[in-house]
Amino acid sequence: MNAMMPEIDTAPGAHPIGSRWINLLVQRQLEDINSGNGAYLDTFLKAAKAAGLSVRVIFAPWHAFGNRPWAQIHPRLLEKIDDVVWQDTTQIGARYVSLSPRVWVRFAARLMREAQKRMGFDFMVKTYLGKPLGRGELNRVVRAVNARPADLTMAEYSSMAPVLQHLSYATERSCLMHDLLSDRALRFRAAGIPIDFTEIAFEREIDWLKSCDALVFASANEMQKVMAHLPKARAAWLRPDAPDYKTGDANGPVRVVFIGTTHAGNAVSLDHFIDEIWPIVHRLKPELSFEIAGSIGKHLTPERMSAPGVRVLGRVEDLSSIGGANAIGVAPTKLATGVSIKIAEYLLLGMNCVAYPLALEGFGDTLDDLIVQADTPETFAQAIVNLADDSALRLRMASASADEARRRLANNDVIDLLAASPAQTRPAK
Repeated sequence: MNAMMPEIDTAPGAHPIGSRWINLLVQRQLEDINSGNGAYLDTFLKAAKAAGLSVRVIFAPWHAFGNRPWAQIHPRLLEKIDDVVWQDTTQIGARYVSLSPRVWVRFAARLMREAQKRMGFDFMVKTYLGKPLGRGELNRVVRAVNARPADLTMAEYSSMAPVLQHLSYATERSCLMHDLLSDRALRFRAAGIPIDFTEIAFEREIDWLKSCDALVFASANEMQKVMAHLPKARAAWLRPDAPDYKTGDANGPVRVVFIGTTHAGNAVSLDHFIDEIWPIVHRLKPELSFEIAGSIGKHLTPERMSAPGVRVLGRVEDLSSIGGANAIGVAPTKLATGVSIKIAEYLLLGMNCVAYPLALEGFGDTLDDLIVQADTPETFAQAIVNLADDSALRLRMASASADEARRRLANNDVIDLLAASPAQTRPAK
């Protein structure tokens, strides 16, 4: 450990003496591993460990709680974290409880708003996504970070990047870009979805990132857009990862599968599929079933749940049970932010996949030849029927998809970026 490193607050995991450190600056709860940003953070932490880094997470003391004054870190994330710094909290078992009156007042206000919503009042409770820290909280985070020098200092999301402008030690400044927040707002608006986070102009987001020496992106196309404005910084694409799935059984009936957690993009896509694509499929191939795995099934209206052939599976512990060559994964993406992790999951489960081109944007052209693409509901439905009718085609497309997708989605570029020599870091101001 750096000889100047002060005593750490907590130590969830053991770390080797003398290891290089990364300070990861976070302004959200880390409880949900199934969300897109949870899964990507898990993938990033794997890469950080592969690069030989010890990981310290420094939370924004108020923002990170959101509207609830207690939180905990998911065990899969915690096992890759060596130190946690969360000011103004007390730890009770695995749970962090805020000691800040403003967080508890915010919680009380949230309870009142929820009560009003149940009484019929219609208003939106916005998240803190995209909202930069206020001056007081920013100063507290800066002091906490400067007290704990690290070889790399990484903000999670661009809205946390302003902290990087105030570091007093030599470090490589970087940002983990789950989403380009300015693009996210534009896509929500184009899809007619209420924007439940703070809107950011692209120019302001770029200004936040100008202090970065390196950036890690969840989306290949967003990386290309941003780096055109940051020519001196290094960048790497963090490809989606997934467990080492056992390839599903190639026997059994042919079925159509949608995997997804509850978020706006999945909700819009699933509704669109059931309303506009599935009726065509069912008319042409009535024996096919449409299986919906994951929490997104709870979003469906009773009418959509009871559509012919639709089966809501809920949470599936072993996804390989619905994978294999006789499964046709669908990605009818109408609202894309970041990258569609389900595409990678389908391929790694040995499934065939039909997708709108929008679902592949975040991958660049990395997976194009492994996916059947369709542009309209009619061509999408016909692609499903063609795969269902042609067992040889299904087996041929699915046979190598898992191995080939895993090879193409390896995160060596990110590991190399994180493993760069400390001599390359920017000196203190």
